Amino acid sequence: MIEEVAAVSGPLKKYRYASEAGHETVLKLNEADAARYGLTDDDLVSDPSAAEEKAVMAAPNKARASASNKARAPRGKGGAGGGG
Repeated sequence: MIEEVAAVSGPLKKYRYASEAGHETVLKLNEADAARYGLTDDDLVSDPSAAEEKAVMAAPNKARASASNKARAPRGKGGAGGGG
């Protein structure tokens, strides 16, 4: 069954929410939706940095370092068209 949802009204606030399974997350809700989840002003996230529950790790630099011997011909190869 599809639940009909009314348009969001009012300012959104960040609330700390724990599901029945024990998973914690931060939800942006208006006051009516917060009341529906049973959240109060005690559940508000006050510290802006605390809202980042899952910190996104910066992607490591994936560029390869240039090889120091890239300009030289590989060993065992005889240069311009030589057959070794």
